[in-house]
Parts: sequence; C-alpha cells; structure tokens
Amino acid sequence: MIGFELTPEQERVKQLGRELAEEFAQRAGQHDEERSLPVENFEKIREAGLFGIALPEDLGGLGVGMIGWTAFAEELAQGDASSALAFNMHGNATGGIAQRPAIPADVKERVAKLAVEEGKLMCTSVSEPTSSSLLPATYNPTVQAEEVDGGWRLHGRKMFASMFEASDYCYLYVHPRENPNPGAALGVLVDTKQDGIAVTDLWDTIGMRATRSNQVDYDGAFVPDELVLYETENFVESFIIQEANWSFGGYTACYLGVGLGMVEWARKQLASRKGKGYAQPMGYATENSLRLGQMVAELEAARLMVYRAAWQSDTQPPSPDTFNWWVRAKLAVGNAVQLAVQLALPATGLHALFRSEGFERMVRDSLTAPIMPPNSDACAMMVGLLTMGLDPMQAPSIKMEQPPVAVPA
Repeated sequence: MIGFELTPEQERVKQLGRELAEEFAQRAGQHDEERSLPVENFEKIREAGLFGIALPEDLGGLGVGMIGWTAFAEELAQGDASSALAFNMHGNATGGIAQRPAIPADVKERVAKLAVEEGKLMCTSVSEPTSSSLLPATYNPTVQAEEVDGGWRLHGRKMFASMFEASDYCYLYVHPRENPNPGAALGVLVDTKQDGIAVTDLWDTIGMRATRSNQVDYDGAFVPDELVLYETENFVESFIIQEANWSFGGYTACYLGVGLGMVEWARKQLASRKGKGYAQPMGYATENSLRLGQMVAELEAARLMVYRAAWQSDTQPPSPDTFNWWVRAKLAVGNAVQLAVQLALPATGLHALFRSEGFERMVRDSLTAPIMPPNSDACAMMVGLLTMGLDPMQAPSIKMEQPPVAVPA
C-alpha cells in the first residue's frame, strides 16, 4: 500500500517551507533583477534547523526522507524558486553522500557534522562544459585529480555550479589522472574558500537567475584524503542509480512548487478580479474556469507522480526502478508547468505580464524545467526504453562511438 500521509516531522518542515516562502517572496524580485545570491535566505534556512533536512536521524538529520524534502521544497519554491533550487544543491550533497553504501560511516558522520553542527552550506557540481542530457557518457568528470602527499590537487572546469559562491563546500566528481578509464571518478568534498578556485560569472539567464549557476575553474585546489568520499569505475551508472533521487528528483520538487505557485496566483486573480463592465469575477467565464481546471488537474497529477517517486526512494534501495520513477516524475512536472503557462496567460490577461505581480518571474523560472538535466526529451526516451525493458545505455541515439576522454589541464 502506497501512503503519502506526512509524519508530524514532515508536516513541520512543510509548514516551515510555507513560512519561509512568504518571507523570501518579498526579496525574490530584487535578487532576480540583480542576479544576486539570496545568502540571507540560506541563513534563515540554517536558523530554522534545516541544514540536516536530507540526512537520516542516525546522522543527526531530520529523518524526513524524500517525501519530507518534497513537502518542504514545493512550499518554498512557491515563494522563491531560485532559493529553493539553490538550496536543493545542499540537499543533493548531504543526502547523496548519506545514502551511498560505498562511503564509510565515519566519513558520512564527518560530512553530517559539518552541515548540522557547524552549519556549513554545501553545493553539488556535476555539469561538464560539453555535457548533454541525450549523451549520458558526456557527464563523465573531466576535472583531473592528481594524487599528492596527504590528498589530491584538482585541475579543470565545471559548469553551472549553482550556489557555489555562497557554499562552504562543494560535492564534486573528478577523474583520477592516472586512471585510463574515462568513466572512473572520485567523489570528493572541496573546501570552496581556498586558493586555486576561480568563479566566472556567466549566469545571465531568463529564469532561475538568483541561483548564480556559474563556471568554476580549479587550478591546484586541494582535497585532503579524509574528504575523498568514494571511488567508482562507472561514474554515469553510479550517479544515476545511486543518487537519482537527489541528483534530479530534488529539483523536480522545486519545479513542482513553481507550477503550484502559478496555479495559486491564477486562482486568486480569477476568483477576485472583475473585467470592466462585468458584475462577476473573471473566473465565471467558462473559458477561464476551464483553463484553471486543466491547470489544477495537470499539476496535481504531476504532484502525485513526484510523491510516488519520493515514496519509492524512501521505501526501496536505489535501483533502476527508482531511476525510472524519477524520470517519469520529472517529465510529468516539466510538461505540466509548460501547460500551466499556456493556460494561465490567456486566462489572466495582460495583468500577468507586469513584473511587479510576480507571475512573470514564475513563468521565466518555469522555462528552465524541461531543460534541467535530464531534459524532457531525455526523460521521455528513458521512460519509453525502460518501459519496454530495454537498456537505455544501448540506444543508438545515446550510445557514443567512443566515450569522452578526461582532458588534462
């Protein structure tokens, strides 16, 4: 029996998400305009005791699982999607590390202590300069790790590193230089406040502007041995199977919140505003009630898909089946938010286009939903192949003739 009823602790974090969203919404427009990181929001999240939201109780976390994260994220994103999506990278880092069987217990405890007891903010960096959602092997890490006394020196580049500048540590995937296998990778935790790291501000985008997902170059940054988390010879398989829930399920919940926020904004507009010369609110127009009804149905269907995937993550070990549920959920949310834009704009009219109303920002943020990896095309392809019982890695459209080779700095 699948049950999505929230525990008291999950209800508490959901309510915290709602309260923080109301406050963050007051600053969201300014951060969006300036492309500035909402560092004061991250501090508020820390003060609320939520830096352990992705961690189990035995590591000092809240123990609310993916369902708890989904309940929190869908509320927070309705007020400030950029803050929700950026903080998701902290959940990605801490949650992904906590659930990996290959990481020793004492290393997990060290990471959890940094987050919960010391209040350290973390991010995750995956995207390569030439990565493609349709070519999974292009996500093999190209940042080179050279072994030195006491640790490793890093050389190379990562792209789209959300929240990096505000973070204390980055959960990073790198390639051990002496390993000839391009799929080999180390998972490491990098202190971001050190020499040998440079951020290039490229993130001047249409949506999610305050995530500041910029380019990061590593030129000799050091990782001590105690912050080398694990090693794998097959990064892509390891990444999408072991961490599918946090790798892209976490931000799927944020985009769900964007869609729910659009529904709520349109509901208020249609239920209260009257067109010139009309005695009743705009919502009484058949075409408007029909449009809102379609929005509600599509978003609620996507919402159930996300919770189904979250339930799978909370009750089953990482597996291809869990990955399958998350790509279904991401595809459903991406489609639903795009439909919501198409329906809400003609229903609410010119009023929706004024930036001061907030809806325009939600529209722009929603445009990134089908692009975030795996993009909607990749999700649909994966779902189709997995439903047929076929191996996605063998599909001609995604199988590379030769895997990319890690490029030395």
